[in-house]
Amino acid sequence: MKTTLSLAVLALAVACTSAPKQIFKEAADVGSVSIPGTFSYDKATGTYALTGAGVNLWNDTDACFIVWKEISGDFVLSGDVTFEGEGVNPHRKIGFMIRESMDPHSRYADIAIHGDGLTSLQYRAQTGGPTLEETPDKTSRGTTPIRLTRKGSKLSMCTGDLAGADEASIEMDLPAECVVGLYICSHEENLTETAYFSNIHLEQ
Repeated sequence: MKTTLSLAVLALAVACTSAPKQIFKEAADVGSVSIPGTFSYDKATGTYALTGAGVNLWNDTDACFIVWKEISGDFVLSGDVTFEGEGVNPHRKIGFMIRESMDPHSRYADIAIHGDGLTSLQYRAQTGGPTLEETPDKTSRGTTPIRLTRKGSKLSMCTGDLAGADEASIEMDLPAECVVGLYICSHEENLTETAYFSNIHLEQ
């Protein structure tokens, strides 16, 4: 009887220890967004569901929805991302993002998985400056594992086989403490899209 009870307690302890923990709890729309974004977190599966609008993440200003936290210093953020359904605009995008602030003209970098499969590392090196991108010769459809890494001034991305090498990287000076999180942009002013983020891991 004691052995059975001990095993039950041990199993419960292991289950509690291995249960996914919610990393990102804050949420906000960046820039001018007509339809406020929303998100939910499934404690059982560790999945974030984001629904948001936003005209674009491009040029000198941004409009999107982000679920975030402030992180200081180097980090590795990884997980699986996928859109819900076929969507409307092929330029809709989801991914991981690091921002200097919530200002829509802020310096930032992100992994952008587009609705049409285009995969890129986007970034704005100067506040209010143009958005640039590094585009590996690949596309990402379906559920896509992605990894965003910050090491000093180097920001890099990896998609697909996360055990592989970085596919694109840039050098950009950002403050030690930045906003980091999961984002969605429908690429439409009056339309929302939904995406799912699972197996999210953050190493600092």
